[in-house]
Amino acid sequence: MSASSRQRLPGSERRDLICGAAMAVFAERGYREASIAEIAREAGITPAVIYDHFPSKADLQVTLLEAQTEELLAFVGAAIAVGPEETAARFRAGVDAFFGFVEEHPYAWRMLFRDPPSDPAVAAAHARVHRRATEGIAAFLMASAPPALLERPDFGQMAEMLAEMLKMAQNGLAVWWYDHREVPRSTLVERVVDFCWIGLERFSAGEG
Repeated sequence: MSASSRQRLPGSERRDLICGAAMAVFAERGYREASIAEIAREAGITPAVIYDHFPSKADLQVTLLEAQTEELLAFVGAAIAVGPEETAARFRAGVDAFFGFVEEHPYAWRMLFRDPPSDPAVAAAHARVHRRATEGIAAFLMASAPPALLERPDFGQMAEMLAEMLKMAQNGLAVWWYDHREVPRSTLVERVVDFCWIGLERFSAGEG
């Protein structure tokens, strides 16, 4: 498709075109090294067209971060919703969905987990989306944790702490997987289940 024909796209389609090109460039170059000019070349448009939709590179990155986070949370939530009734199996389904998303979205992989934010606006967006992820995991734990834990008066705060640990474990493993792509997804899922869920069950049973 030529640049002139792309410029005649409706506004929403042109915005999607820019986002797709930006995802590819950010994934390949990283946020700091990527430029609006490179993104424009990838999209087959001029930089001015990008600025019609996004005031800055940071604004474009924040838009992508928030969109990818929403998609990731929806992807995992859908997997849990249709998963088995048994709680541990639902937990496994959610972990598998997380790494399934990472595996199927290589452009999002680097943006969400590998590229440390260097711009203040991007760093603030990272903090927001990470808070949302923690809240989502905590909600699952509040609804699904072993009964002995649910009865504890301090479990609300504990669920948030456990959610933060689980999130960081998964995110850290996603970063590690970026450099060890020969490892199958199923292996990552097993390690998270071993490390997090089995440990949680033992803790709820009173094991130290």
